[in-house]
Amino acid sequence: MIAREESSMDSAPPYPAEEPAAQAPAYEEAGEAPRENGMGFPSFSGSIEPDKIITTISMTFETTEFDQSLEKLYLLIEEAGGYLSSSNVYYSSYYNSQMYQRGDFAIRIPRDKVNQFKGLVPQIGNLTNESTSKEDVTRFYTDTESRLNVLEIKEERLLSLLERAEEIEDIIKLEDQLSEVIYEKENLKATLVNLDDRIDYSTFNVALIEVAKVSTTETKETPFLTRIQNAFENSLYQFGRSAENFAVFMVYNLPGLLVLLVVAIVLYKIIKRIVRGPGRPPGEKKPKKNNKDDRFVDKEDQRGEKKDDSQA
Repeated sequence: MIAREESSMDSAPPYPAEEPAAQAPAYEEAGEAPRENGMGFPSFSGSIEPDKIITTISMTFETTEFDQSLEKLYLLIEEAGGYLSSSNVYYSSYYNSQMYQRGDFAIRIPRDKVNQFKGLVPQIGNLTNESTSKEDVTRFYTDTESRLNVLEIKEERLLSLLERAEEIEDIIKLEDQLSEVIYEKENLKATLVNLDDRIDYSTFNVALIEVAKVSTTETKETPFLTRIQNAFENSLYQFGRSAENFAVFMVYNLPGLLVLLVVAIVLYKIIKRIVRGPGRPPGEKKPKKNNKDDRFVDKEDQRGEKKDDSQA
């Protein structure tokens, strides 16, 4: 089942806290209600976000064709004008005597291509999880720009004072202050550059997991016949995998099974010879007793003895 989470953060370290303004939703002000997309979640026709928003989207996919899905992902990144910030592909699990791969990717996509990429990336596999985080840095960005402007004005004044300074002590003090101002100014510039990069390029954290069979997506609205079909397909799949595993097991253990078979045959012959007893040829069977024949022989012997007595 696909799990989705969406959260919007007004601030996060190291940015200062910001009190959210109490106002009506933008779609109410515009007189337009939110629409639902194909997944049943609300979507809006226009942008209601502040200008300085950092967007991070995490998505998890399952696939039975890992290499093909990976090639498709690279192609989608190129088409969206983005780039791969980091990637890690490794074997993460062992199941049914097979190793399965997993890839974790950090992808940067231009802000104006986020919706396009987000709509196309499910082509790489079965989407099982998705979460979206939005961080509003508008106030922090504005404050940083204001501090930078103040430092630039202060730098100009220090330079002007430094040109007019005549005493060595004054020159040294002004140069120290100027160095601190320049250092702080460069740090603020680096902060703004980093924020611009995170704002202009949203981050997609994509996990691509190779599986033997993709998960069946069922919800409370899934029709009964569809659930029956899924159960039947899953049972056939499990039966097939069990048959394959049994065949592999037999082949893998065939030498040991042959040795056990030979030992069992030898033990059977030894036990059979012990039960047959000594002094009897191997081909001779133990005679069977016939009680009826024995009684008949005894009666004949008795009749013969009576005839001998009468003749005497």
